[in-house]
Amino acid sequence: MLLIIITSCSSVPKERVPSEQFLQKKDNIESNGVTDISLRDFEKIYFGKFIVAAPNYKEFSNFNTYFQLGVLTAAKEFGISNIIEFENQENFDRSIASDNFLIGPLSNDLVKQIDGLFSKNKALLLNDANENFYVSLSEKTQIFSLVEHLEKKNSMRIGIISNSDNEKFVESEFKKLWFKEGREAVTIEVIDDSPIRIENFLDIAESKTRYEKINKASFSDLEFVPRTRKDFQEIIIFSEKPSKLYEIAALVRFNYGLNYEIFSLTSKFDQQIDKNEISLHGIKLVGNAFDNTFGFDLSKSKSYSLGYDAMLVSYAIANNLNGNIKGLLSSYKISKNKLIARSYIN
Repeated sequence: MLLIIITSCSSVPKERVPSEQFLQKKDNIESNGVTDISLRDFEKIYFGKFIVAAPNYKEFSNFNTYFQLGVLTAAKEFGISNIIEFENQENFDRSIASDNFLIGPLSNDLVKQIDGLFSKNKALLLNDANENFYVSLSEKTQIFSLVEHLEKKNSMRIGIISNSDNEKFVESEFKKLWFKEGREAVTIEVIDDSPIRIENFLDIAESKTRYEKINKASFSDLEFVPRTRKDFQEIIIFSEKPSKLYEIAALVRFNYGLNYEIFSLTSKFDQQIDKNEISLHGIKLVGNAFDNTFGFDLSKSKSYSLGYDAMLVSYAIANNLNGNIKGLLSSYKISKNKLIARSYIN
């Protein structure tokens, strides 16, 4: 599929020296929280095409519809006048892409094949890469951001609750990054006996036993509120289903765990998120900044947000804008040789 939407001027002004202060000075935040990187004509240095290598439209029509809408919306909002072409990632012409700016592909296998073949200022891949810059919907950015957040809080010990029906890959990848520098975790897997297991996990059962002994030996009525364990303050819940996340979080709160911070990654979520449940149980979602045009409909919002951020970040890289940018999916720190994406936690 080929779509050309906007043409650009052909003259190229004298190249501007990249400046981190430029973005910091122009760090205007719009109502949706995104950094405004609109450029005036004399500030632009890139006048080539943006070649977007997206999945086959017929096979991934739902993703492509909202992904392309995100790309085009960003282009319109920031006044991007370059030509933008959408092509099938399976057969796009790499030689054409190398003469322009490549956005994509999305396929993990294709990313592995071309990673490192393009200059860093000429490509933004859409899956995890080692050499080229990338933005991604995978768990990698979310895990990095959560571990970094916990490090800043000086947390050395956390609680981990895993749903037994869960695919364990994300949890395993989190633990690989977490268990370093002496950090620890108390872990539990919950199944049908979730209430009892979480009660034991929080040491409520032991507190109740102590109360019963004291109460039998006392001649007066005692007021009793079980005390939960104090050796950690944060709990990470691993569940691929939001409904199960709400259930587990509710059990933590029901068992007097009112003061714990509860976190959940969202990389595997494909169901609509209930904002009321998230608020009721005080759950902090990692990677969830999808309260935009499509609300909390994750399938649409993830696709739209990836397209929007891909265009936003690509435009900044192509024009040598260094510094900090806030997108819909993440915040980004761009320098000449590094792109660091940090998922939102809210």
